[in-house]
Amino acid sequence: SNPPKTKIAVTMRAAQASLLLLQFSSHLSECSSSSFGRLGNVSPHAFKKPSSHRGNGKYDAHDVVLHHLPRGGQQQPSGGGSSSSTPTYHGNYVSSSAGEEPKGTVMPAVVQTTSTTTTTTTTPSASATTPAPTPPAVVLSSATSTNSKLANLQERTGPAVVMLGATYLLLKYTGSKGFLGLVFLIQLKMYQESTSVVEDYKSKSGALEDDGIGSYELQKWWWFATAMMATTGRKMISDNTSWSMDQMNLITFGMSSISLLWAVIQLAMVDSPSAEAIYRSYLGKVASCHFSLLFLVGQFSFWIKTASEYGLAWILFPALLVIVNDTMAYVFGVLIGKHKLIPRLSPKKTVEGFVGAGLSTMAVAAPLARKMIGGGDGGGVSNLGRHAVILALYVSFVSPFGGFLASATKRAHGAKDFGNFIPGHGGAVDRFDCQVVTAPFVYLYLKIFLSSE
Repeated sequence: SNPPKTKIAVTMRAAQASLLLLQFSSHLSECSSSSFGRLGNVSPHAFKKPSSHRGNGKYDAHDVVLHHLPRGGQQQPSGGGSSSSTPTYHGNYVSSSAGEEPKGTVMPAVVQTTSTTTTTTTTPSASATTPAPTPPAVVLSSATSTNSKLANLQERTGPAVVMLGATYLLLKYTGSKGFLGLVFLIQLKMYQESTSVVEDYKSKSGALEDDGIGSYELQKWWWFATAMMATTGRKMISDNTSWSMDQMNLITFGMSSISLLWAVIQLAMVDSPSAEAIYRSYLGKVASCHFSLLFLVGQFSFWIKTASEYGLAWILFPALLVIVNDTMAYVFGVLIGKHKLIPRLSPKKTVEGFVGAGLSTMAVAAPLARKMIGGGDGGGVSNLGRHAVILALYVSFVSPFGGFLASATKRAHGAKDFGNFIPGHGGAVDRFDCQVVTAPFVYLYLKIFLSSE
C-alpha cells in the first residue's frame, strides 16, 4: 500500500544498515584471519548467492538487495517505479543516480575469503607542480684520470732517479764485483716476490695447507741455491776460489739430485686421507718455484755473461733503452692513449702508448749508443747504429711482453704489485720484468753478430 518512493527509501536504509553491520562484523573477524579482500575487487557474481562463510543464510536478504541494485556506470532499468534518485551500487558504498554524496560514514566493505587475499592499493599521483630533482654535476672523468696519471708519474720519477744514481755510484766504485752483487740481490728478491704471490693467494683462498710437507719452505730455498750454482754463483765462486768449472758442474748436479730425492721421499711420507689433495697443492708450488727460477733467475743471469765478455756498457745501454721505452709508453698513454692494447691482461696499456714508446726508443737508440759505447766514436764497433736500432726494436716490441706476463700473473692471483720494495714502482719483478726478457737476447745477439765483426 506504500508508494514506490517510500519502498525505495526503506530499501536504501536497510541496505546501508546491512552494509554497516557487515563492515563491523568483518573488522571483528580481521583479528583472527588475515585473508581479506576489498569488495570492489570481487566479481559481481559473488552477490548472486549467499557466501558460504556467512552461515545459515543470515545475510541472504542483504545479498539479494545488492544483487538487484545496478552497478555504478550501468544503464538504469526503465519503468517499474524507477526515478532519478534510484540508488546504484559502487562496490564500496550505495549512492543515488543523481550523484549525491553517500550518506553516513563511508568505509570500505570487506569480504572474507577462504584462500586468497586481494587488496587494492591506490597510489596518489605525483603532483604536477613537484620540482624535478637537480641532476648531479657532470664530472670530467677523462681530465681527472689524466691528472691522476700525471701525479703517479711524478711519484715514480723520484725513486727512479734515486735508483739510477745509486746504480751509477755502485758500478763506479765497485766495478764488476758490485754489479755481481746487485744482480744476485735482484734475483733473490724477484724469486721471493713471485713465489710469495702464489703462496699468499693459496692461503687467502683457503687452499689445503701442506701439513704433510713441512719442509717445503726449506726446499724452496734449496732450489734457489741450486739455481745460483748454475748461474750467478758460478761466476762469483770462480772469481774468488780456485774451483774449476768441472767441479762446480758436479756440485750443481749433486744439489739437483738431492732436490729430487728430497721431494719424492717427502711425498711418500704423507699419511693422510687427503693425500692426493696435498700432492696437488705441493706440486703446484713446486711448479711455480721452478718457473720463477727458469724465467726470472735464469734469464736475468745472462747479464753476468754479457758483462764478463763485453763489458758493463753493453749492460747499461739496453737497460736504459728499456727504461726509455717504459717511460715513454706511460707518457704517450697518459696524453693520447684511447685504445686498450691487452685489456684483459693489462688494462692500463694502450696502443698509442705501445707504438709511441717504440718509435721514441728507436729514435734515441743510435745517438745513445754512440754516447755510452766508445765515447761518441763507437768504440771501434762497426755498424754501431745498426746494432743499436736492432736492440731497440727488440726492446720496444718484445720486451714489454715480459711485463704483460707479469700483469697476467698478478691478475690471476689478485695482487696489485709483486711487492713494495721500490716506492711508486712496486716490487723487483714489477721493475725488472722487461729487463729479464732483454738480457738473454742482448748476450746472444752480441755473441753472434758483434763477435764476428
